[in-house]
Amino acid sequence: MSPTTAIIYTRFSSSEQSKGYSLERQRSLGLEFAASKGWHVESTITDAGRSAFHGTNRLEGSALHQFELEAKNGLHRGKVLLAENVDRLSRQGPKAAARLIWGLNEAGVDVATFHDGMIYRAKENGEVMDILLLVMSALNAHQESDKKSKRTSASWKRRFSQIADGTQTAPVPNMPLWVDRTEAGMVLNKHRTAVLNDIYDLYIDGVGIHRIVTILHERGEPSWTPPEQRRGNNGWFYSYIYRLLTKRTVLGEYVTSDGKTLSTSFWPQAISTEKWNRARAALAMRKGNQITTKTQGNRNLLSQMVVCDKCGGGAHFRHQIDKGQTYTKKSGEVVTYKRNDHRRLRCDRARRKHNCDNGTILNYDVVERTVLQEMLPLLIDKRGINTVADKLREQIADLRRDRNADIARLDNLIDAIADGGSKAIIQRIAALEGSIETQTTAINSAEKALELESAKPSGDDDIALIATLKNDLTSECDEVRVYTRGRVNMSLRRVIKRIVITTTGCFRVEPDEFSWWIFDADGTMLEGTYVPT
Repeated sequence: MSPTTAIIYTRFSSSEQSKGYSLERQRSLGLEFAASKGWHVESTITDAGRSAFHGTNRLEGSALHQFELEAKNGLHRGKVLLAENVDRLSRQGPKAAARLIWGLNEAGVDVATFHDGMIYRAKENGEVMDILLLVMSALNAHQESDKKSKRTSASWKRRFSQIADGTQTAPVPNMPLWVDRTEAGMVLNKHRTAVLNDIYDLYIDGVGIHRIVTILHERGEPSWTPPEQRRGNNGWFYSYIYRLLTKRTVLGEYVTSDGKTLSTSFWPQAISTEKWNRARAALAMRKGNQITTKTQGNRNLLSQMVVCDKCGGGAHFRHQIDKGQTYTKKSGEVVTYKRNDHRRLRCDRARRKHNCDNGTILNYDVVERTVLQEMLPLLIDKRGINTVADKLREQIADLRRDRNADIARLDNLIDAIADGGSKAIIQRIAALEGSIETQTTAINSAEKALELESAKPSGDDDIALIATLKNDLTSECDEVRVYTRGRVNMSLRRVIKRIVITTTGCFRVEPDEFSWWIFDADGTMLEGTYVPT
């Protein structure tokens, strides 16, 4: 007896989506086939953007994987799974396709393909011709996918080669969303480039990514994601802003998914190199930051700066707002007693009783006031010499000297080969080539680090900025206060290396590895020393 209940399975891969393949087409043809057989369609299950060639449509989280599990548990016995053809289910070769279909048959599920009208029934061992047709269909599907994969790979290799040598003229997929293609070539979209620069400026000034997302939504700035994509109508997201801040495409570079730079000027440049480096420096400083939301108001000006002297762990910032205690007198009068708000700093590990017993709890307001009113005047004479940058320059010079020496040795060995070199010389040449490649990689890495370090403002610039923004730190306007405290936090973290909670109820401020000042719980300086860098 034929099954009376059918479940339609539809699927497309990412590449098929771009070519206009329609899930609705698969579903409508499936409904027509089911109607011709007198089957009732119970539901339609879909795997969108999953490849049958790589088997991702059968991995955990896919609709087909879930169906297989349910079938093995007997939930679909007596039903039929209806798909367009075998390659919608599997393109991994005849063995994989046969095992999938026969596995469903053993679970009491028939499998039908409406493209060729085949039905692989659960209650039959299968005719020899049906088995041969299944194997041939699966084999053809696998071979076609394999050819397509090789053609795609060859096409990308050719395209990458043309991008690298500057001969690529045809449009390439995945163009940056701030670039327009015109008859004259690729040009920057004026409005989107302005928005992109605003995003960079906000982040450099200390505004977090979540806050940037909120600002863009408050402005009514439409997202750039195409409407047909999954998130196309859902506005801006943290992940997309982060990609904009980290992808070198904004500099005009074409970088492959594995990080190889093919061209440094393939796209129109939207962000200046100086601004890019400043954003990278800000990203490095903010790495590991806790999310700061608007409701928090960026209250902790010393975020990521305070540590425990005993365990080295970070500090816990607590802002307790006392709403007061309300009670009603016998006379009926309602009275509310309200205490002061409390803002405290203490070792987070000690608070959680995890491998630290530093019991010091500091008044946050005292520490903030001390840093702004006592420490900054002491640091006015601090010069902005960047010792990190100097060390990087020395490192680059040493690496270049070593590389030049190895290149000279390599040239001598190559001359020796021309005169009839031995196998040992050839081995030495290979070793030198490897050494030169390693040195070149190290030089490139150090040069990028130097660019980031050089992009950081000097200590004098930060101190001057903090001084000009002091009045806005306590502004009644949320926008002004949040923005200002974010900028000042970034500047303070460049000026002050750390603030240490001691075990004696005091705190120590260290602008660098050599200078330090100790203050008591009331903010009175006890002792300290300053060593100019």
